[in-house]
Amino acid sequence: MSENLVFPDARPRSELRPKGTSFPGLVGVELRRLWWRRLAKAALVAVVIFTAASVYNAYTASAPERLAQQLDEYRHMVEQTPRMIEDCEKQQAQERDRSGDPSIDFGCDQQKAPTLDDMGLVLPLADTISVSITKIGALLLAFVSLLLGASLVGAEFSTGSMGTWLTFQPRRLRVAASKLVAAALGGAAVAAVGLVLANLGARMVSTVNRPGDDLQLPAPPALEDPLAVLGLRVVAIAVGAGLIGACLGLLLRHTAATIGVVLAFAVVVEGIAVQSFFQGRLQRWSVLHNLEAFVEKGSTYFAETCTASGCQYGPQTLTYTHGWVFLLCVVAVVVLAGLVSFRRRDVA
Repeated sequence: MSENLVFPDARPRSELRPKGTSFPGLVGVELRRLWWRRLAKAALVAVVIFTAASVYNAYTASAPERLAQQLDEYRHMVEQTPRMIEDCEKQQAQERDRSGDPSIDFGCDQQKAPTLDDMGLVLPLADTISVSITKIGALLLAFVSLLLGASLVGAEFSTGSMGTWLTFQPRRLRVAASKLVAAALGGAAVAAVGLVLANLGARMVSTVNRPGDDLQLPAPPALEDPLAVLGLRVVAIAVGAGLIGACLGLLLRHTAATIGVVLAFAVVVEGIAVQSFFQGRLQRWSVLHNLEAFVEKGSTYFAETCTASGCQYGPQTLTYTHGWVFLLCVVAVVVLAGLVSFRRRDVA
């Protein structure tokens, strides 16, 4: 009798596993939670509004009427340049005669008429406009991604649902990893939306503001990288920001606390300490400067450098490699701290 009632289930283990317990299932649950949060909708609206404002600024800056006005001002400046050089040489000669020092140099030989490229008077091409909008919006996309990641985790601690969720899924690292993946994918989605809108808007502006034959403008300088490569760097920044936001949520356990810490870090550390202490040499380890170095393929800051002959204040260079290595280390440290905290601390 017992042999008829008790028998092994011949189905594969994957079919016996309850639905939603696989890691992709956990990630899907977290993505649905992220999508249905009101903050996610507000973030998308903010990205759309910012991109629309940037496209409008590009439209007004590249309008044919404005370009024609700037071209007239440029021609007037070119006409005045010989007179300015002549006046400079006269003042230089007078000062030499007055002081008796023939070595006085006002730099008249270095004065020359600017080029159209120097004045920013170039053809409004779609790729150039898109690059400009993308570089300006990279920081906003990163902040929005960080905010989404922090909200995804912090809200569960605030409402107490994290403890309930761990009752059904007791493996903490698995739960935390699913939230980090969802935050990273959310950041990538936000960046993708911003990049697509910026590209479409730039192409619309270049089509509408195509100058006539009467405006003889040079083509802009060739792009250092393809537009897609720049887009990938911006997406990588958004993914890293989403991971940092989620891990700060694991550490601080409240969305408002995470936002407060990020803003305080931006003002106190990035805005004051990095700029003021050690004659600016801390800027090499600034998150913002390294973000700029990563996006722009290099960055410059001013700091004091000292040698055996003395100290002087001048420009310093941050390389692209330094930028991405530094940012990768920051993300790794924050992620590790968040996972360790979530693994060891009590949820209640």
